[in-house]
Amino acid sequence: MFTKIGSVGVGVSDQDKALDFYVNKLGFDKIDDQPMSETERWIAVAPAGAQTYIVLGLRGQSGGDKTGFTGYIMHTDDIEQTCQTLKARGVTLSKELSTEPWGKWAQFTDPDGNEFGIWAPAQ
Repeated sequence: MFTKIGSVGVGVSDQDKALDFYVNKLGFDKIDDQPMSETERWIAVAPAGAQTYIVLGLRGQSGGDKTGFTGYIMHTDDIEQTCQTLKARGVTLSKELSTEPWGKWAQFTDPDGNEFGIWAPAQ
């Protein structure tokens, strides 16, 4: 049966701008960047060592049409430092860091309005 989830897609309006954001603001590694068609590339990014990567597909093409909360949640060992670093790099936190019964939580958006969760276990 299945062994892992290889990729998840995020719709973006400009693949170069999205690649810059995910690599230079979020600190992800560029895994792949290949032409798919005359108008679109297969661009994959991921945190260092991750098994699952995000494909930055053009909105309305391989990236789909969804905006808002993606349902994708990034895990971190030090959420306070992660949030500080993201803010220092100009990333917008759409939900500031809070402590919930199930852990610590914040949310951020990319330049296209895709929203992601940031989670760490309660200490």
